[in-house]
Amino acid sequence: MSLGSFLMDLLRLAKFRITLVAVFTGYAAVAVHGRYATDLGHLWPLIIALFTTGASANALNQLFERDKDAAMARTRQRRPLPAGRIGVITAVTFSVCMLGLAAFLELHFYGSWLAVLCSVVTVVYYAFIYTLWLKPRYWIATVIGGVPGAMGPMIAWAAVDNALPPAAWALFTLIFLWTPPHVWALAIRLKDDYARAGIPMLPVVRGIDATTRQILIYGVVLVAFTIALPLLSAFSRSWIYLALACILGAVFLVWCVLVHVRRPVPQTMPLFRFTIIHLALLFLALIVDSFVFGTRA
Repeated sequence: MSLGSFLMDLLRLAKFRITLVAVFTGYAAVAVHGRYATDLGHLWPLIIALFTTGASANALNQLFERDKDAAMARTRQRRPLPAGRIGVITAVTFSVCMLGLAAFLELHFYGSWLAVLCSVVTVVYYAFIYTLWLKPRYWIATVIGGVPGAMGPMIAWAAVDNALPPAAWALFTLIFLWTPPHVWALAIRLKDDYARAGIPMLPVVRGIDATTRQILIYGVVLVAFTIALPLLSAFSRSWIYLALACILGAVFLVWCVLVHVRRPVPQTMPLFRFTIIHLALLFLALIVDSFVFGTRA
């Protein structure tokens, strides 16, 4: 294996696309807060810390799920552990080094034990609580398991402010509520794959009707929350965000309704793709608002 191929497999082990979402949402928290928003000297350690935290959690997740990944057509060749391109010791070493680097950067540059705690909670929760305990047993793991994926803003805010005020929790909640419809839209498409791997995702254990109903319920709650976010003082002048939240929220709900009424064979991938656009544009709007209207905490 060439060095380039090995490094690419390490990025796959880190689930780098998902991890970059945590980096992006973490930076949005920094922009809303205001401190270090344009200070590259302080931003680069945080960006690396956010990425390495996600990389550590995702590496352990894939390590513990390598047998299940081998049973799923979507992952058996794409992921390096079931494909045999990376070994167990390499994966463990990679995960430990990534978390250690994150903790070092958070302490050295920001002096924040709270940020370190948030990073450790992210890794432990995702790898051990979610992957080993919740996901193999309960369909509701998709909801409860949304905690680690929503920790980017918490880690970032804790690093720059050594505190977790309501604004940080609000950004966490937005991602937490967004996660179930995003994941379930894909889970419907991969229902048979999950069944073969013995993973009790909602479409497998409760069926398509129940899943599309839950997508609609969470869609309504999510859109209501995104529109209400400017009620918090930290977001009170988020005008671009509010306009996009209304427009994107309406489109989001239309897709949720269409998925529900078109069961039992709904086309969920358009909704899945739109959820990604929805989250990205909302957080981008928060960043733009923070610079244009000075909506900083």
